[in-house]
Amino acid sequence: MSSAQILVLLAAVTAFFALWAAVFATRADRATRRSVKQADIRWEASTRPVPHLTFTDFTAPGQSIQVQVENLGGTLAGCGLIVHSGDEIYAGEVTLPEKAPARPISLPFIVKAWQKVAQPRPLLLIARDVGGRCWDCLDGGKPVKDPKKWMAGKLRELRMQGMVDFPTVTGVAKR
Repeated sequence: MSSAQILVLLAAVTAFFALWAAVFATRADRATRRSVKQADIRWEASTRPVPHLTFTDFTAPGQSIQVQVENLGGTLAGCGLIVHSGDEIYAGEVTLPEKAPARPISLPFIVKAWQKVAQPRPLLLIARDVGGRCWDCLDGGKPVKDPKKWMAGKLRELRMQGMVDFPTVTGVAKR
């Protein structure tokens, strides 16, 4: 073998190893970006406020209803809640720290309902975190882009415009 052939062989081997390193570096970069993106999604999901409701006492008609609210996620800066129990509708706002234990909340009576239900159920549950982001907790935690507009639409749908207002939820979002 001549020195020219050895030089060509070394150049080919060097090019092969450079290509091999580039392929594996690209794969590692893509895997890292994918894992960082998934970690961001998991972090975002873990900081989202997740209110859990438990209906405790059944009340006399026209009185407040007791609800146990537990926050399983991030800090709950504001939560709008409308509950239908029996033939009455109750509404109120809640704020809770991150991962707060169950706390009894008294929701005031708002109006007689259009029909009677056997078990209490939430009609509206929207949560806002300290960052100003809002979620519809009854629809799988979907993000709400414009809380004022969304709330107006939901209250119109429930025919409760002017009866309730949730300023901690629809207030100016922190940026």
